[in-house]
Amino acid sequence: MRPTSKDAYIRLMVLKYVVVHSLTTPRPMIPELFSKWSEEEQEKFDDAFKKQSETIARQMQEFGLWKYASPKEKGFLLSFGSKMDEYAHRAACWRMECVGVLMWSLCLLETWPRIDEQMNPDYLKSVPIAKVGLFSKCPDFRPQIEISAKRDLIEFWHWRVRTRQLIEQGYSFKPDENMIKAGFHSLDDIVRSSAKAAYKDGALPEIIDDDFVFLGKPFRSLTVEEYQMATSIIMERHFALNWLCGMAPANKWDETPTET
Repeated sequence: MRPTSKDAYIRLMVLKYVVVHSLTTPRPMIPELFSKWSEEEQEKFDDAFKKQSETIARQMQEFGLWKYASPKEKGFLLSFGSKMDEYAHRAACWRMECVGVLMWSLCLLETWPRIDEQMNPDYLKSVPIAKVGLFSKCPDFRPQIEISAKRDLIEFWHWRVRTRQLIEQGYSFKPDENMIKAGFHSLDDIVRSSAKAAYKDGALPEIIDDDFVFLGKPFRSLTVEEYQMATSIIMERHFALNWLCGMAPANKWDETPTET
């Protein structure tokens, strides 16, 4: 069962709190700062961010949003300062890509965000927070056929992420007789054939060296840092689109699958 547009807007508001909490906590800098501070200074720092966390939880409860936050989100929102897990902080920052997908699906963004550009947090300013119980009307979804088409496309991109990972891990590709006859001797042969077919069908706007194009270069030529950026953008958008298409059990955000 797909979430309703109201479900999606509530989720968008929850994500706004999650992303803002991550962006306003200087988690990567904390170890360096703490190494220079006294125990009293460290406690003062954590107390300030603890108050920020408590304020967020209180506001979300006042707006009726707290109960819609997932278990992982609640754990993150209640963490603060040096008590905040570094991985959870990084993951919350990347949820901005989910924000972009939800905004697009609710027609709050006119165009689909570029695959090779991270969503700008400034977009959060155009997501007003409202009391859930007072909702009379929320933004309408785009036609489901458009959302489903983007889901299929992002899954295709996620497949490309996984094929590069397998190739770099030295995956042993063992083509059968029919695949060999068709000219497929490696995973890269399959990537090249798939990219050309997708370009011909219009699913990919361009290809370079028979490959998906990211940051103006073939996907197989991305640096490690560029590949990591691509992976995060694509996985987050795939996650959000799968949720929008009803693939999460009982619409539970944390349980949304992203298999390819």
